[in-house]
Amino acid sequence: MSLTPELVGWLQSEQAQPWLHQLTDHPPDDSSLLPTLTRLRKHFTSAQASALVRTAQLRKRAFKKFGDQAHEMFFSEKALQQATPSAVAAYTARRYGDFAWVVDVGCGLGGDALALAAIGRKVLAIDLDPLALALLRANVLALGLTSNIFPLRADVRRPAWRVSAAWADPGRRTDRQRIFHPQALHPPLSEILRLQRQQMPHLGVKLMPGLRHELIPPQAEAEWISLAGELKEVVLWFGHLRRSVGRRATVLPAGVSLWAQGAQTHVQLPGNFLYEPDPAVIRAGAVADLAQRLNLWQIDSEIAYLSGPALLKTPFARSWRIIEHFAFDLKQLNRHLRALHARVVAVKKRSSPIEPEPFRRRLHSAPGGRPVIVVLTRVRNHPWMLICTEANSSDA
Repeated sequence: MSLTPELVGWLQSEQAQPWLHQLTDHPPDDSSLLPTLTRLRKHFTSAQASALVRTAQLRKRAFKKFGDQAHEMFFSEKALQQATPSAVAAYTARRYGDFAWVVDVGCGLGGDALALAAIGRKVLAIDLDPLALALLRANVLALGLTSNIFPLRADVRRPAWRVSAAWADPGRRTDRQRIFHPQALHPPLSEILRLQRQQMPHLGVKLMPGLRHELIPPQAEAEWISLAGELKEVVLWFGHLRRSVGRRATVLPAGVSLWAQGAQTHVQLPGNFLYEPDPAVIRAGAVADLAQRLNLWQIDSEIAYLSGPALLKTPFARSWRIIEHFAFDLKQLNRHLRALHARVVAVKKRSSPIEPEPFRRRLHSAPGGRPVIVVLTRVRNHPWMLICTEANSSDA
C-alpha cells in the first residue's frame, strides 16, 4: 500500500481517529499484523486499513526522532527517513533568531519547519510533492502551529516569494536508494547555490554527512552535527547565518563545537588511554585539532584514534583504558586474553580488513571473566591489536 494525500486526509477524520489512537498505543508487531488488518478490513477498505496500521508503526519508529510529538504526527516511510531529529532541528533553528520569516525549501513532513515555528518564526514551507505537503499540513494541525507555518506547493527553482532567509533540505533519497553526490540531489546543490546568490542570501543547506571537503563552497561554513554519538548531517551556512568560513564539528546534546584549523600532531605508540573522536570531529577533519586541545597524540597519521597518558572527560571523544597492545598476532592475543581471564564483549576496528564478528569467535573468552574490548587498527603504519576496558571500569 502506498500512502496518498487522500489517505492522509482520511486518517485525520472522525471516522479514523479513534482507531488510529488505539493502534498508536498498541502498534501491531509481526505476529499480530495479519489479525489486525483482518479486523480493520471489516470496517474499512484495504488501503485505509493499511494506512492505519502503517501510521501507527511509523509513529513508534519516529519516537526516537520526535519524542512524544510522534504520537500525534503523520509519516511516510521515505519522509521519516529524511526527517531531521527534533533535537538537531531545534539546534539549527536557533540560527534564524534574527529573521521573522524563513522559507523551508523541501519541507518534507515538516521536522525543520516545526522547530522554526517553535521559536516564533513564520515559515513558508515549500515542497513540490503533494504527499509531503499533505503530511506537513496534518502535522501542523495536530501540533497547533497553523498560525506559524504556511504550506505552499511550488518549484523552488521558480520562486514567487521574497524572503531573504531560507533553510533547504534537498531530497537525498529515491524510492530505491540514498543519494551520495550533491549534484544528484533534488534539486541539485548547484541550483540551490544559484538561488542563494540571487534570491536567498541567508541560507542553511542540509546535506549528507559524507560530503567531501573539496565540494564545500569557499564562502560557506560547513558544520557537521552529531547527536548522541551518531553523525546526522552537515549544514552549509551562508550570509548572516554563517559564523565563519571553514569547517567545524558540533556535538549534541552537549551543544559544543570544535573548528578545524589545520593543527598538527605527533604520532607515537599508544599510551594508557585510547580515544575515538566523535564522528562529527572525524568528518570535519578536526582530529588533530582535538588532539592539540587535549594534549593527545595520534597512533597513526592516517587513522582517527588518539591516545594519552591520563583519562580526560570530553564530549568530543569516547575513551577506553588500554590494558595491553602489540603488533597483530592472533596467538599472542589469545595468550594475553587467557592470562587476563578476559571475556571479549566486542571487537572494534579502524583501517583493518578483518570482519569483527567472525574474528571474535576465534578469540579466547572466559565466561564471567573480565570484560574487554579488542581493537584492531594500525599503529605507525603497522597492523596492531589493543586490549581495552571501559575507562571508568573499577577493575581496570
